[in-house]
Amino acid sequence: MRKLTIILFLLFPISVAFGGGHSKGHPILTPLEPMAMEGKYTEMLMNEANFQKGSGFDAKTFQLISLAASAGMKCEYCILAHTALAKAAGATDEEIKSVAMMAGLIAINSTMLYANQYDIEELKKMFSK
Repeated sequence: MRKLTIILFLLFPISVAFGGGHSKGHPILTPLEPMAMEGKYTEMLMNEANFQKGSGFDAKTFQLISLAASAGMKCEYCILAHTALAKAAGATDEEIKSVAMMAGLIAINSTMLYANQYDIEELKKMFSK
C-alpha cells in the first residue's frame, strides 16, 4: 500500500516548485517541458482533474479508458500509472484484465483489417445502417 501511495502522490497533478525556469506544475512531466512551450503543457496537465470531472465519467471509468488507450499505445509508463490510478479509484483486477483484453481485441481486429487491406468504404457502409 505504501508503494501505491507514493506512486499516486507522484502521478496526481499537484503544485510543486521546480528548477529550470518552471515554477509550479506536475512533479514528473513539468520538468520535461521545453521552455518554448511557455508553461502551456503544464497548464494542460494541471487541468486534467477538471477535464475528468467534466467528462461525464466517474474516476474509475476515466482511468480504465486511460488504461485502454495506454495499452493500445504500448506505453509502459502510462500503463503503470493508469493501472495504479484505476485501482485507487476502485477498479478490480478482473476489470483491469477485461480492459487489457478489450485493447488486445481491438488491436488484433485492426491488424487483420489493415494488413488485409479491407475496403474501408465497405466497412463504412456496414456501420452506416
